[in-house]
Amino acid sequence: MSAVPLLHIHSLSKIFGQIPVVDRVELTVTQGEIVMIVGPSGAGKSTLLRCVNRIEIPSEGEVLLEGVNMAGEQRNGKFAPDRPVVTARKRRRIGMVFQRFNLFAHLTALDNVAIGPRRVLGMKPSEARALAAEQLARVKLSDHMTKRPTQLSGGQQQRVAIARAMAMKPVLMLFDEPTSALDPELVGEVLEVIRALAEEGMTMLVVTHEMQFCREVGTRVLFMDSGRMLEDAPPRQFFGNPQHARAKEFLRRVHAIPN
Repeated sequence: MSAVPLLHIHSLSKIFGQIPVVDRVELTVTQGEIVMIVGPSGAGKSTLLRCVNRIEIPSEGEVLLEGVNMAGEQRNGKFAPDRPVVTARKRRRIGMVFQRFNLFAHLTALDNVAIGPRRVLGMKPSEARALAAEQLARVKLSDHMTKRPTQLSGGQQQRVAIARAMAMKPVLMLFDEPTSALDPELVGEVLEVIRALAEEGMTMLVVTHEMQFCREVGTRVLFMDSGRMLEDAPPRQFFGNPQHARAKEFLRRVHAIPN
């Protein structure tokens, strides 16, 4: 694994009203790391991801991807916020998969994946569709390319969403509880795709409640509660000997450590 910093988050906060949903988070992620983010509902995990790719605008702090500030740049000694077109260009480097699939219902799986490369990256339609077919094969959906979302299971729709994100050739993937909307029997097929991406060396931040998957695939586990990052440890240490009392309580509640 390379030690080159890919993502740096410095003193990041997101405040809604008077409440800090994300509270002064510090995080550095190197290339190839698979960072699992766990914690109770309402801990700020999803908001943190949304701040990283600027779906939510942070109240304080900064996010740097490959050394580039996601919010703007210094000009003549002053910070100049990015114009929306520049923000959109920077966000292309980050892929995100949500709890819900957000597919276009009127498009086939192939066209759902091809639309980004065609409209955003400016690929020719034939090139975009060839890339989409490649990405759908990657998630084992070659036999379903001509189907629309309503003809696919939830697990298949989520795999299309992953293929769509990967077609933009991101350097960082964000997964926001990608299995939470799935029936239990469909969870495994989505986790296997994420596992395969991890084995290929994709850098990922994964918000998840799948503790066994977290143990097996993560290189680091971050525990959040009340917007704060309370623990950052390798999976073996986090699950075997958590240091923070709140982390111990959480793991007992989800039956991830013995009483």
